[in-house]
Amino acid sequence: MRTKRENPPADRQSRNVRRPWAALLVAAVLLVPFIRPAVAGGAEAFIQSTADKVFTSYTGEITDEQRAKAFREILTATFELGTIARFTLGRYWRAASSDQRKEYRRLFEDFLVLAYANRFRDLGGVKLRIASVRAINKRDQLVQSEVDPGGGRPPIRIGWRVRETGQGLRIVDVIVDGISMSITQRDQFAAAIRSSGGKIAGLLAMLRDKTGPRQ
Repeated sequence: MRTKRENPPADRQSRNVRRPWAALLVAAVLLVPFIRPAVAGGAEAFIQSTADKVFTSYTGEITDEQRAKAFREILTATFELGTIARFTLGRYWRAASSDQRKEYRRLFEDFLVLAYANRFRDLGGVKLRIASVRAINKRDQLVQSEVDPGGGRPPIRIGWRVRETGQGLRIVDVIVDGISMSITQRDQFAAAIRSSGGKIAGLLAMLRDKTGPRQ
C-alpha cells in the first residue's frame, strides 16, 4: 500500500513554520490511492466539533497545566491512541515485551500532550473549514480541511483520517500539507531506537526524560 502525498511547498522554511499549527498528532495507517467520494456526514461533523473544542479551549488566560489537561481530554476522546501508538513504534512493536508496550503507550500519550499542547497557545479564535469528505474503505474516511493561521500566511491544508471503531469515530491520522504526522513520528522514534543500538529501552528512556518532571 502506497502513501498518497501531495507535492510539498517549494519554500521549506515556510512549511516548517506552518506544520506546528496542525500538530494534533498522529496516525496509525497510511493514505491509500484512488479514494472514492462519500457523503459528508458523521465524519465531517466529528472533525468540525473536535476542531472547535481545540480552538476554543485555548482562549483566555490559562496556565500550561490547564492547557495540557484540556488537550489530553480532547486527545483521549477523539484519537485512536492505541492504534497510533502501535504504528509509531513500527516493526519494533513485535520485539517489545508486554511491560515495554504498556509503558510505551503511557509515555506516548504523555509525550503527545507535552509536545503539542503548548503549540495551541495562539490558536484561540482560529476557524477550521471543511473542504471535502472522501471514503477510503468501509471503515475510514478522509476529511480535508483548511485553517487560516492569520498574519497574511496562506491557509494550512489538513487531512484527517477518521475511522469507525467500537467506541465511535476516532482520528487515526493527521496529514498536514501532504505529510503524515504519524509517519514523521514513527521515523523519529525509529532513529532514537537505532541510535541506542536497536534497543527499545533507549526510546523509553528518551520518552521518560522528555515527559518526566522538570527540576
